[in-house]
Order: sequence, then structure tokens, then C-alpha cells
Amino acid sequence: MICPGRTARKVLAFLKSKSSSGPPRPTALSLSLSFSIRGEKKQTKSEGSLGKMGMCASTEMSKGTDAERERDRQLQRELNKQNQNSEEIHKLLLLGAGQSGKSTLFKQMMILYGDGFGEAERESYRSIISGNVIDSMQTLVEQAEEFEEKADAFKVNAKLKDGKEELLQIRGDDTLDEKIAGIIKLLWADPAIKATYERRAEFQLNESAKFYFDKVEELGDPDYIPTEADVIRSRSRTTGVIENNFTIDGNRFQMYDVGGQRSERKKWIHCFENVSCLLFVAAISSYNQTLFEDNTTNRLVEALDLFEEVSNSRWFSRTSIVLFLNKRDVFQEKIEEGIPITVCPELEDFQGDTGDYGECADFIIDVFLDRNKKGKSIHPHLTCATDKNNVNLVFDSVKEVVMKKSLEAAGLTANAF
Repeated sequence: MICPGRTARKVLAFLKSKSSSGPPRPTALSLSLSFSIRGEKKQTKSEGSLGKMGMCASTEMSKGTDAERERDRQLQRELNKQNQNSEEIHKLLLLGAGQSGKSTLFKQMMILYGDGFGEAERESYRSIISGNVIDSMQTLVEQAEEFEEKADAFKVNAKLKDGKEELLQIRGDDTLDEKIAGIIKLLWADPAIKATYERRAEFQLNESAKFYFDKVEELGDPDYIPTEADVIRSRSRTTGVIENNFTIDGNRFQMYDVGGQRSERKKWIHCFENVSCLLFVAAISSYNQTLFEDNTTNRLVEALDLFEEVSNSRWFSRTSIVLFLNKRDVFQEKIEEGIPITVCPELEDFQGDTGDYGECADFIIDVFLDRNKKGKSIHPHLTCATDKNNVNLVFDSVKEVVMKKSLEAAGLTANAF
């Protein structure tokens, strides 16, 4: 005889194991659950009346037991199917310090392998892009005024005074229209603003500022709808966890993007111990920049410390790690401009040619790998998240890492094939 409540206990245990991913969606399983629990409650009431019903109830009880057994078997089959489907999904977790390019990479993956961005969704980014452009020029104007106290080279043309003041009065709810776009275009052409931009490492500025400034008239057009390139470069702080699902060559992937600022990290470190692969993103170009959070700590130092924490964490002891040293294009520009990597405290020991892109990049890779104290296999790549072809090429390597891990988990190796 099946014990009353066995089915319910199995289902409740199943739901408890899934509770971390949010409330379950209505499925055949959840409908079966509702029916089974009601059936058991009804059966329990019937059992309480057996003494009064006499032996004639034994036949009905036997039928109820058979039905209960069948429901139990059906539910077990559903549970096994759910578990099998879960095991077939390869879970990827994007981690990294703030402004490393994680979200840009995430959006690029949506374009390459997911549903991409339809016109309506791209249009929804217009306000974000508008805010990025206005905020970036306001920052440059304010910094130019600060630098002007020490050098006349940062004094903006007096003819732009009215436009400059109008721009500084704009607040978050205002949008970029043709008039404001015209003001920004004139300011961007001013030598003082260009000189201030060259010193952008000394303050916090959106790295897509130049990209947007160069096309600001288009952005201010009333009929403007952002392109995928515009969306990719838009900047908004990630809070919480964002999920994206896609299928490549019959393999199902689930990718998570989480906030990278210090205040966000405590929310995710312990939540993803069973992911298939950890994609750690660090901006290799950030060696001469400071954090948005405190404007003091070197960004690359912060990335190195976080990488050490994550790569040696017990939560990821069995997880493959791919290291994306992102923004390689910006890094190369800085090397060619003569900004030595030795300005970063953790790179002061570099003895090579500070003007050689490859030599500098290899040294930084080695510094990251040295932070791996557990001897784990780390797969490093130099990436540019805004470059679709580069992301596509690099993700081929990620797929290989994930597939190899799956074979090993099944007790197989690639050589077996």
C-alpha cells in the first residue's frame, strides 16, 4: 500500500529544489501536482470513514490505491524528464568587475545566437543612449572647466557659452533632440573639449562617448531608431541577474549576466556553484583607470583581485573558467599612444617593450594566470565585445570547453570518439 502523502512529498521536494530559480511556470507537472495533492486529501478523509463504511469499502479503496500508484509513476516519469532536461542545459555565468564589458558581451551573444533585438526593443534603448550622450558631454564640459584653472588650453570657445550652459541644465528625464544634438556637435569640435577627452583616464567617462559624439546628429533625429551597434555600446548599470537562452548546433545554453559593482557581488558569488562554465571578463584596457565606485582603486588591480577570489573559490572548484581580457581595441590604442602598462601597480615589474602590444598583452595574461592558486585550467582570450566576428570566434572555444566538460562528467573523453 502506498503511504498517504508520498506523492505530495516528492513534488514538494522537487519544487523546493527549483525554488532558487523563481516560481515554477504552469506545466503538465504542476497541474498533475494540484490534482494529486487534492486526491490525497480526499483519500485521507475517506480513510477516516472506513470503520463506518465496513468491508464494502475495500473494493473502492483498492481502486483508489491503483489510481494513486499510477499517478505516482506518472509523476516520477515527469520528474525524471525534468531532471534530464536540466542536465542537458549548459549554464554559463558571466562574472567580472564593473565596466569590464560583461553586458556588452551578453548583448552580442543575444544577437549572434539568441533572438537579437527587434525594432521595438531597439527603440526602447533610445532613452538610454540619449542619457549616455548627454551625460558624457556634461562630464567633459565640467572637467574642462576644472582643467581650465591650470591651463588655458582647456577653455571652451566663448561663442559656445550659451549652449554649454543649456547643456549643463539638462537632467535625466530630458531627451536628446535636434537642438541639443547640435550643441553637442559644436562642443565636440572644440579643441578644449578634445584636449579634455585626451585626459579621460583621469575621470569617469563612458568609453562609447566618441562613437556617439561622431554620429550625434543622427541620434538627435526625431525618427532615429538605434541600430544593433548603438545598442551594443549603450551603457546601463546591471543589477540583479539577467538570463538569456539560446541553442547552438543542437546544444542548449543558459547564460547569466550579473552586476559587477562591489555592492552587487555579494548577491551572486554563492548562487552558481553548478554552472558548466564561468566566463570571467576583465577590461585589459583599464590598467590606467580607477573604479567608478571609489575613484581611487585601479580597475585592473580590482579585476585581478576579483579573479583570484573567484578562480580559487570553493563554489567554482569544479567549474571550467574562460578568461576574457576584453577591450583589446582600446588597449591597443593606449599602447600606441604611449601609455605604459607600468602605471598599474600590479604591472610595475614589466621589463619588456611598453610600446609592443603583443608583449604587454602576454604579460598581463601571465599576471592573471598567476592568481590561480588551485592549478585549475584557465582558458584566456583577448576579446573585443563590440566586434561580432571576434565574439563568434572566441565562443567557439567556449563551446569546446563546455563540451569537453560534459564528456568528462559522463565518464568519456574526446579521444573515445
